[in-house]
Formats: sequence, C-alpha cells, structure tokens
Amino acid sequence: MALPIKKEKLQIFADIFRTLHWALKTLENFKWKLYIYIFCLIFQSLYAIVLTSQIGNLVDLALEDNVQTLAFKGVLFFVLYVINIIISLVCGRIAAKNFNGMYNDLELLAYRKIMDSSWQDLTDYHSGDLITRLSSDIKVVALNTSGLVPSMISKLTLISCAGLYIIFLDYSMILVVIAVAPIMLITSRIFMGKIYRSHKEIKEIESRITSYNKETFNNIQAVKAFGIGNLFYDRMIELENTRKKADLRSNKYSLCSWAISFFAGILAAGICISWMFYRVHTGVISFGSLSVLGFLAFQIGMSLKELLKMIPDIMEYMASYSRVKMLLFLPDEVEEIDSDLIENFSEKAENGVSVLIEDMYFMYKNGYSVFEGATLEANPGEIIALVGPSGEGKTTMLRIILGIVTALKGKVLALNGIQSLKLGKQTRSLISYVPQGNTMMAGSILENMRLVKQDASDEEIKEALETACIYDFIERLPDGLNHMLGESGLGFSEGQNQRLSIARALLKDAPILLLDEATSALDVATERKVLNNIMIKDPKKTVILTTHRPTVLTMCDRVYRLANKKVEVIGENDIQKLMDEF
Repeated sequence: MALPIKKEKLQIFADIFRTLHWALKTLENFKWKLYIYIFCLIFQSLYAIVLTSQIGNLVDLALEDNVQTLAFKGVLFFVLYVINIIISLVCGRIAAKNFNGMYNDLELLAYRKIMDSSWQDLTDYHSGDLITRLSSDIKVVALNTSGLVPSMISKLTLISCAGLYIIFLDYSMILVVIAVAPIMLITSRIFMGKIYRSHKEIKEIESRITSYNKETFNNIQAVKAFGIGNLFYDRMIELENTRKKADLRSNKYSLCSWAISFFAGILAAGICISWMFYRVHTGVISFGSLSVLGFLAFQIGMSLKELLKMIPDIMEYMASYSRVKMLLFLPDEVEEIDSDLIENFSEKAENGVSVLIEDMYFMYKNGYSVFEGATLEANPGEIIALVGPSGEGKTTMLRIILGIVTALKGKVLALNGIQSLKLGKQTRSLISYVPQGNTMMAGSILENMRLVKQDASDEEIKEALETACIYDFIERLPDGLNHMLGESGLGFSEGQNQRLSIARALLKDAPILLLDEATSALDVATERKVLNNIMIKDPKKTVILTTHRPTVLTMCDRVYRLANKKVEVIGENDIQKLMDEF
C-alpha cells in the first residue's frame, strides 16, 4: 500500500512545477518583473546573512572591551539594518504592483475567453461557478504567483546560503545537516495529499454556494410568492455546513502538518544547538562565531517555519490553478469567414438578406438530436414564423442562424442576391436578436440602448422606441431616456422590457431580425402593431419569429412547424386550426 502513496506525493510535486510553468507562460508579460522581484528577495536574503555575520564581530569586540571600534561597528550595523528595512519596503511595493498587474491581466484574459468560447462548452458550467473561477480562483493564482513563489525561492536561497555559511564557520556542521535534513523532508510531506484534496473540495463547494446564491437572488420574487424562503434558507444551511466541515477538515490537516513539522524542526534545532555548544566547549569556535551560528540557525528555523506554512497555500494554489486552467482551455467559437468578405457582402445587400437552410442536421453534444434534413427559407420583406411544441427546436433554429451552435451537415446560408455566406460567428453583424426572457441590464435606458450602437443619436433611439411602441411611456417618465432600470429591467413590466429589447434590436439596424417569443407578454393589438411598424420602417427586413400564440400568424408570409426533427411549411387550414385551438 505504500507505493501508491509515494506515487501520489511525487505526482503532487510534479503538479507544483507544472503549475509554476503554466503561470509563467500564461503571464508572459510579467516574467521579467517577477524575475526582478525574485532577484530583490534573493538579494535581501543574502544581505540578511551578511548582516548576521556582523553580529559575531560585535560580540567578539564586546568581549575584547574595544569600545571605540565597538561603537563604530555598532553604528555601521545600524546603518546596514536601516538599509535592510528600505530593501524590504521596495520588495513589498514591487510585490503589490506584480500582484495587481497579474490579477488584472488574468481576470481580463479569463473574461475574454468566456466571451470567445463556444456556447455549448460554456453550458457545462453554472454561471455562479464561472463567477467563482473568475474572481476567487484567479485571485489565488495571481496572489501566489506574484508572492508565494518568489517568497518560497527566497526562503530556500536563505536556507541554502545560511547553511553553507554555517558549514564555512564550522565544517563539521555538514554532518549535522545531513542527519537532520531527512527529518524535515519526511515530516513536511505527510499530509500534503490530504491538504491538496481538501482545498480542491472547498473550491468546488464555494462554486456551488455562489451558484445557489445567484439562483436564489435571480428568482427572489418567485421564492417570496411561493412562501418557500425557509426551504431555500435550510438548503443554504446545508451548503454552509458542508463548506464549514470541509474548511475545518482542511484546517485540521494543515495544523497537523504544521505541528509535526514544527516538532521535527525543534528536534533538528536542538541537535544543531547542542553540537554548536559542544564545539564552543572544546574551543573549536569562538563566542562570536557561536552568536553568528545561533542567529543563522534562527533564520533557517524561521524560514523553514514560513515554508511549512506555505504548504496549505501551495495546495490551494494548485487547486485554483486547475480550475482556472480548465476555463482558459475552453475551445473558441470557430471563425470561418474573413471580415473583409462580411464587409463586402454587407455593401452589396442593399436589397436585403435572405436566410436559406437546406437539408440541415443538428445534434447537441450530449447526443440529443434536434433536426434531421431540415429546410427553411426567409427572404427580405417577409415575416417567417416558427411554431411547434416546446422542446422541438424553435430556439435551437435561431441559435443555428446566429452561429451560436453549428449544424453537423447541410447548408445554413445568408444570401444578398449576388453572394452567399455561411452563417456563423462572423455573420452576427447581419442579425439583430431578441431572445426569450429579460435581457435588459442595470443602468439607464439610454445606456441599454447604446449597447448595440454606441454612436446612436438620441433621434435614432427615439425612432427605434417609437417603432417598438414604448416611446410614449418613456416620455412620461421624469428622467425620460435617463431613467434608471434595476437588475434585469427591474421597475418595468415584462411587456415593457420586451418592447425595450425589440427597440434595442431595431437600433442595430441589421437586415435580419430574430424574435424568440419576443412579443409573448404583449397584448394582441400591440403585438401586431409592433410587427407592422417594423415592416413599414424597413420593408426589406427579414423577420424570423418563434411563437406559441397563433394570433400573429396571419401577418406571416410563411409558417413552419417544427416537430419530430423535421421542419415543414403549414398551410392556411393548419394555421386556422391552430388559431381555433388557441
């Protein structure tokens, strides 16, 4: 049974070096700044040894009763000590700059990765988990890369150099070092694996808590309405108790590791001190040398203590590293079209843009098949409706058009009458999209509108709001367009938020407009008026909408029913039947 444990511990050491290598590679811009900081810390460690060596001279001078020389050496020692303080302050400032720079760059790198990653791969992570990785885990990685790693190197340098200086003063100490080194090495590794696993468990629990909090606060109205606040509170107690147990378990392993290593250090120090006193007693070394040896031994002991305290931090570092690395290694969305082609396509689309889907197959990565041989066509000036039971692929069809997910087989094209382009990530500039649910953000109405067109004039915004039948309401607000919305449009009704979302999509002024249940909260008259306004404002716009309400179907040029992985056009009789059933 001993062999697997040995392999596990060796694996941990290998993981530590992999973590350091990855951090330096990822934070390439800070490599030389980190090297400078490490150099400063090493210089400080060596300087501390030089400073310690002066203590022996002071002790010997005191024993010789040489007051004048002793006073000079004392002043010199004080000056050297002040310089040491200045070096410490400089090192602290460099460390702070390195940490903030690394934290900033790594957080932006991870945020950019989330923005660029494949949507399907992102769905493997709860948004609360992503938030935890983006904040807590990245902070741990930046803090330990900028601080812990250089400190560890400087402590090891101090221990090595102090040990060599001790051997220089008394070569016999090498035998003592050889005798006590295995004690320190073995005891420091006893709980290393348990500490690493417990820190990884804590990180996962913290992600679950963040995810649960986010779910609770996003649905706080429903929680209150159903009167289930106590149920959510009880579940939160369970999560917090789980976290507390994991945290205390990690603390137990850390304390046990520290205690064993500390007592081992006392044993090692006792052996060293006993040997030094024996050498003084036999007249081999002076009291001054004994003082230097004592201080050096103290510095080694303190450095070892600091290194032992770093073990839990190193384990937390590795746990956070693995979580951040998983995030940064998410595959990006595929870019298949050159941006110049998109620009050229847009310039030649004065008559609008058609959407053509032929013999299209699609399956989610979990193996769930949605479409087999689907065909759909939407042309400029047309309103196309997608109907069908929930879960049959209406929203998925819009995702395919947007390039958020990619068809396995078949054609998914945009056409301008002259050219054709495969729809994907880079063709999103041709599309305005209003998804299901509330997509308004905290901030003013003006800020929300200008998310899609930052240089939009007030007149353009007003026109978009009028088309969406919401401007009259906004005009009556005390602050007008500067009225502040709460989180997810808090303060406005669902219907008002839907019309704001439609107005924002219209402000983008793309040739294709996708509406995913975007009028579900509107009354029938307003719904029809909004759609009519859209087509009057831009008769060449291609509109594709999904709906469960057949009241709008009479305005559509074609209606496609999605069912059983197929897409088929339905006739007037079927449309009338849907309206009768509704």
